[in-house]
Amino acid sequence: LGTPEHPGGLVVLLSNHDDGSKSMQTYSPETPYIDHTKNIGETVVTDKEGRGEFRCNAGSVSVWIPVDKG
Repeated sequence: LGTPEHPGGLVVLLSNHDDGSKSMQTYSPETPYIDHTKNIGETVVTDKEGRGEFRCNAGSVSVWIPVDKG
């Protein structure tokens, strides 16, 4: 995840059991993220504070990267 000085970054979630999700702070407000692994087909858009709910399938990994808003 990012910091206030360096917003964005990527989000990586691992699961060794069930499907799951985690709320993560990216410090990149209203930014769409896609799962680079294509395991999750939905886009996550962070809120005004840069927080988003990122998902991962059971026994898998998801690597969420920000999509260029420009």
